[in-house]
Amino acid sequence: MATRDGALERAGRFFDQGGFQDLLARLVAIPSTSQEAEHAPALRRYLEEAISPWLERMGFAISLHENPEPGFGPILMATRIEDPALPTALLYGHGDTVAGLDAQWSPGLTPGR
Repeated sequence: MATRDGALERAGRFFDQGGFQDLLARLVAIPSTSQEAEHAPALRRYLEEAISPWLERMGFAISLHENPEPGFGPILMATRIEDPALPTALLYGHGDTVAGLDAQWSPGLTPGR
């Protein structure tokens, strides 16, 4: 069984060895801005290519659903039941970022470009 100390050690190593910075760079490189119609495909890509594999490695079962509200990106559901007798925890997150204001970035610094 995994321990709290083991989890803290793995998290520290992940951060110290640059894993967190690499992960964050990959996530922000996907322009998942729902306010800009040209980025609609990126909303799905963010969930399928960035978030789903990460959750699956932690033992979650993943399902993607179309949003019932027109003009909004898909919804990801992730389930992991360790023991039905334990309390349920709900985690919420989304890939909808704010407009990147690309024109205001210095040349070569716009995330993901």
